[in-house]
Amino acid sequence: MKKIFCILCHKITNPLLYTVNYLSSFEENVILIHVDAKSSMDEFEVFTAKNVFFVRDRVDISWGGYSLVDSTIKTFNEALNFNFDYMFLISGDDLPCMTNQEINDLLSSIEMRNLIHYQDKRNTYVDPLLRVRYDYPHYFYKKDKSLPEKVKTRMFRLIMPFYVSRRFKQDAHKVAKFYKGTNWISLNQKTLQALMAFINANDWYRDLFHHSFISDEVFFHTALKEIGVTDNYHDENKLNDALRYIDWTTGPDYPRILDSSDLERIKASGCVFTRKISSGIPYEFFEKLIQ
Repeated sequence: MKKIFCILCHKITNPLLYTVNYLSSFEENVILIHVDAKSSMDEFEVFTAKNVFFVRDRVDISWGGYSLVDSTIKTFNEALNFNFDYMFLISGDDLPCMTNQEINDLLSSIEMRNLIHYQDKRNTYVDPLLRVRYDYPHYFYKKDKSLPEKVKTRMFRLIMPFYVSRRFKQDAHKVAKFYKGTNWISLNQKTLQALMAFINANDWYRDLFHHSFISDEVFFHTALKEIGVTDNYHDENKLNDALRYIDWTTGPDYPRILDSSDLERIKASGCVFTRKISSGIPYEFFEKLIQ
């Protein structure tokens, strides 16, 4: 089965090394990597397999901003230049939980349905309109805020109704409904083609999100609903419909940085990928994960 793995990253980590080296060892796979434009490409020369490629039009990515949507759009557009049956979007902090053959078997068993999770009773609900409706000030786009920035963030939330974006007022009515979910999605080739045809043909849709906040969790989910994609996998007995093992509950980090103590839970989850993995995780962990 021909698969393409689109990876968004900014540095070399052990999980990235293990993932790329393992998946690229199968000729049926293509690895397409978007490296943050702030990062040097020199260290990525470690990847020499003939089926590993890099996105040429790189984006300078900032936390919480539209840049993550933009980098994903550019990566998906470049992915469509390759011949594949199925696409996975992952980060440099992810590891596969299945062997390559097990991934193929899973895709066959679910009849190539899309692995995309829309928030439901398995999640704490977040209103997707909050991500899109407002023009957020610059200090929102810092993951580690200073005390004054935290205070200003709280104060801004009190006056948000006065900062509805001009684009939202102008074009939001064109969207039937906004949706949110896990941004790490997996799509069959037909769905990815339809998704990018819609996004590339509608400047107003992209512009609607330019001053949004953490909108990568809304942008693609809403677009997929807009174009009427219905061939999605769904199983409420799984952690989520994207089949990604992510721990949002135990902390102290959210999501939790996973290590060897999480190994058995990850393996029992039935997920395809897991994140976020400690950057220095030893190879033995990966070996046991897909054993």
